[in-house]
Amino acid sequence: MAEETGQIRAIGVWSLRAACAQMAQWIAHGIPVPTVSVNVSAIQFQDPELVSQLATILHETNVPPERLIVELTETAMIENFEQTVATARAIRELGIGLSMDDFGTGYSSLSNLASLPISEVKIDRSFMNGFGSTGNVRQVVTAIIRIGHTLGMTVVAEGVEDATQCAQLRNIDCDVIQGYYFGRPMDTAALDTWIRERRAESVPVA
Repeated sequence: MAEETGQIRAIGVWSLRAACAQMAQWIAHGIPVPTVSVNVSAIQFQDPELVSQLATILHETNVPPERLIVELTETAMIENFEQTVATARAIRELGIGLSMDDFGTGYSSLSNLASLPISEVKIDRSFMNGFGSTGNVRQVVTAIIRIGHTLGMTVVAEGVEDATQCAQLRNIDCDVIQGYYFGRPMDTAALDTWIRERRAESVPVA
């Protein structure tokens, strides 16, 4: 609906500003959230004002650019590819991270990984369905991780739901593991509590 009415750009800018404002609060209160990721639609990514909007938001919120990651699906990245590459480079020049979301679905291409200045690749959750029991799936995931590391990217596995998957991903050097195994979607108040509880658990007891 938002894309049809043309409101997707305004919603996207609001989301970016809200995420950076929240990150600024976390930084001010010493809460250790290393980065915040924001999904950007294909329409917003093609907006010629996006890069300047990002620069303005970072300036207004005083958030270091390396603390923000812009996420775009691989399908969206291949639309108007030349413009996508130009925008991606401009975003990276600001110091902002760029993540290819849902990698491995539909239009997967190693040339996309090589052509775009991506800092992070997120392996689609569909790979987790057979990851623990299917050798072929595990080999594909291992290959993606190795390729990502060779290209200097952080590799994220999405959709992890149990301890076995988590342990296996750690064994093949996956950088970041994401999914319901760690927590369900939550609002900022619940997330603050979740982080504080885990900080307390990690403090050595004398």
